Amino acid sequence: MKVVFAVLSIVAVFSGTAIAQDWQEVNVSGFTLRWATISATELSVELSAPTTGWVAVGFDPTAGMQDANILIGYVAAGITEIRDDFGIAPTSHKADTTLGGTNDFTIDGGSESGGTTEIQFTIPLNSGDQYDRELITGNMYTVILARGPDGADDFTTFHEVYASTQIELWALALESDTWGRIKASY
Repeated sequence: MKVVFAVLSIVAVFSGTAIAQDWQEVNVSGFTLRWATISATELSVELSAPTTGWVAVGFDPTAGMQDANILIGYVAAGITEIRDDFGIAPTSHKADTTLGGTNDFTIDGGSESGGTTEIQFTIPLNSGDQYDRELITGNMYTVILARGPDGADDFTTFHEVYASTQIELWALALESDTWGRIKASY
């Protein structure tokens, strides 16, 4: 399995002040995962894969899907849908809300074009929800990635492809309103 890491910089100019934001990126098995710590408390994520169905990322599983904070999403009729799940077993997950937890994410966007689905969202590094994993900047984490078959615009169709890799969360401390302006500029 070939894994490629890259760092991308986006530079925006506001009121004559240049502000740089570093994105981290990994490409594995057709998935592209980009992430950036956008404040002391939030992680922005972009995930794409070659499918017209759903895509998913799971943070910090203990075995397979077990204990992972999973965000699964798709784009249908131009609308991005995302669900916050928790790995209840090595091969199974359920929505946090059905387990007594909460949805802890903000949808930042999404698209489906040229046979590729991309979802964009922000999650708290520590939501306080027992069905989300706390993420600490400076640490390495296992992430799991999966995609459904073309046309699987749902949260239940079995995955067609999955992969696993390691990522590190860099500590970056931009204010959320600054991040919003930077993200809106590209």
